[in-house]
Amino acid sequence: MDSLHTRITYQNPTIPQWITQAWACLLFLSAAWPVTADAQTQQWRTVSDKNGIRMEARRIAGERFDELRVTTSLKASPEMIADYMFGKYLDEKNKNISRTFVQRGPDVTVWSDVLSAPMISERCYSMRFERQALANGEIRVKFASLDYVGKKPKPDCIALRSRGEWLMTPTGTGTRLTYTSLTDIGGKAPAVLARGSLSSAALSSMRKVVAGASGLTLPRGIGD
Repeated sequence: MDSLHTRITYQNPTIPQWITQAWACLLFLSAAWPVTADAQTQQWRTVSDKNGIRMEARRIAGERFDELRVTTSLKASPEMIADYMFGKYLDEKNKNISRTFVQRGPDVTVWSDVLSAPMISERCYSMRFERQALANGEIRVKFASLDYVGKKPKPDCIALRSRGEWLMTPTGTGTRLTYTSLTDIGGKAPAVLARGSLSSAALSSMRKVVAGASGLTLPRGIGD
């Protein structure tokens, strides 16, 4: 974690829809999953660039999945975007996710999620949001997965790992919004099959934030 958004249909039936929904709800803090030195030297490559949204990816040594970066511009201010992310973004309902808040505040929020879907093992994770005021009016929201806080519903519940940030840079007409994230869905899902779903879900996350922070109707399917 559009009016902008259209429902994603996967061509490969082995990739369940919850992967997109899970990604679209994740928002996280890098200290829990540190970035390796290689992450600073890899070159970003363009995956897509259309409808005002640019997506890039880069390989991280030792990781199964690419780190993703999604960038766009919107008229909402950085403060409006951050307020949305700490409020309605986290409160949106999803039929596959059971959420419990551990700590809720304007600058730090921690919660635990359990993802359930037919025919797959449950995924369990806790997340931490941290809001940081930077120079020149920029706002950064860092996020990362934590060890699950609370009692797991099942002992074999599989952990998700994720970390990254949302960076809101003020412009003359609004905000330049950049979303960077590295997620591992856990389990035995082949990385080559899951990458497309994770990319689609990252775009869904961006479109949801753009719509919600702008006061528009949330993209269809976000709450499914």
